[in-house]
Amino acid sequence: MKKLVFCFVVLSGLLTGSFSLKAQSGIAGVEYFQPGYAYRHMMNPAFVPQWGYVGVPVLGLLNVNVRSNLGLADFLYPLENGKLGTFLHPEVSSEEFLSNIQKKNKIEVGLNTNILSAGWFWGKAFWSVHVGLKANMQLGIPYEFFDFVKNEMNANPTRYEISGLEAAVKAYVEVGIGYSRVLNDEFSVGGKFKFLIGVAEAELRVDKMDIALSDEAWKINTNANFRVFGRLLESELPEDGNFPTFAFGAIAPAGYGAAIDLGGEYRPSFLPGLRFSLALTDLGFLSYKSQDITQYTTTGEVVFEGFDNVGPDMDVEQEVDGLLSDLENMVSFEEIPTDEGMSRMVNPTLNIGAEYGFWGNRFSVGLLNTTTFYHAYAESELSVIANIHPARWFSVSVAYSFLGGRNGLGWALNITPSSGLNLFVASNYTPLQVNPQFIPLKRARANIQLGLTIPLGRNRAYTQDKDPQGVNVFPYSFKDPENHPNKVMQRKME
Repeated sequence: MKKLVFCFVVLSGLLTGSFSLKAQSGIAGVEYFQPGYAYRHMMNPAFVPQWGYVGVPVLGLLNVNVRSNLGLADFLYPLENGKLGTFLHPEVSSEEFLSNIQKKNKIEVGLNTNILSAGWFWGKAFWSVHVGLKANMQLGIPYEFFDFVKNEMNANPTRYEISGLEAAVKAYVEVGIGYSRVLNDEFSVGGKFKFLIGVAEAELRVDKMDIALSDEAWKINTNANFRVFGRLLESELPEDGNFPTFAFGAIAPAGYGAAIDLGGEYRPSFLPGLRFSLALTDLGFLSYKSQDITQYTTTGEVVFEGFDNVGPDMDVEQEVDGLLSDLENMVSFEEIPTDEGMSRMVNPTLNIGAEYGFWGNRFSVGLLNTTTFYHAYAESELSVIANIHPARWFSVSVAYSFLGGRNGLGWALNITPSSGLNLFVASNYTPLQVNPQFIPLKRARANIQLGLTIPLGRNRAYTQDKDPQGVNVFPYSFKDPENHPNKVMQRKME
């Protein structure tokens, strides 16, 4: 049980920060400008893929993401005896450890999968349906918290003020239907409606924690709230404990909600090959009934005698277990009644893109800005993406992303034959330094995406423009290909 508490409260901050859910379907990445990618409409509902499709169950879309401004090497250090020790070991100085800690340390772990999915053309429109599961865990830990944990035994300084400690876990099922339509050679629009079924959710918010040294013990006053939504995670306060414990309960819907995606694409006729796109995804909420909500709040002053269960002779696992036991003694929660239900925002995402294709659209360069909105703040990411389409069934993309001062390299490979399986593999963040278990050492940013779909028919309402080699010059155009801007561009280049 302690390990469950630790994963929720502490390792979330080491492995999950930045309350940004890359695992959400609406958050775009290196695959945003790939015309052959079947699930482009998940990032912008106005995007029409080259083919209809049926997704392979579960593997139609599978996205696993870890992102943080911390890494494993910030918490594990080589010791003189040749073993690894945590940052709490006496051989690790405060200066060495704290020099790697940010003012706000963020960690995020996310999972997104389409259990069932399909897309098809009907007249001049493209329709899509999907049933998916989204789960994520995030945490933000301020610098002052790590400062106290590391320097508590030295009693220097003798007072700490900690605020902004947050942890959250959420899982829900999404049932969606989407509609995309090419209005003319310049404009495409699309929308998606999603019915949401909550599986489980929990949130811990520490607004303020005052820690002061007095008579060889620490006096801690905390203003914090802890909420658990749904019946899958059952929580209770033990008689001899201060922190709630958890157990798995009934498998039943935790709540219900809805969300919408809206998007558009503009292809100006005055500059063939240029495309602008805008989309707002996951704009919605989840609502919970009062009987499915358990709330806790902190009470009174806690006398904390320090981290007594952590010592230099312990291995890493023993130090972690000891730290957990001590952290539970820093706060004292009590359960409070819940008189009415609550609604929770589903974090919306704004995607803004610009792309220019040339050389018969065999090559294109795009600029993508993704902003995710959370309860108290927003987080943005800017990516430069290069795309190569040597044939209409094959495309490769490479991206360079800017993440709050940290840079990341991404790539995507898409193979779209007219029959058989459509294979898509991508990574928005590729770690360059990992341990034998492939855990990033420096900054915990890693992502892997896998897509397996069965191609269906093309859109017969539109004519595809092709160069002499058969490369798809433009995904879809109206029935007058000779006067289409891309054909005009080709004639000028000849």
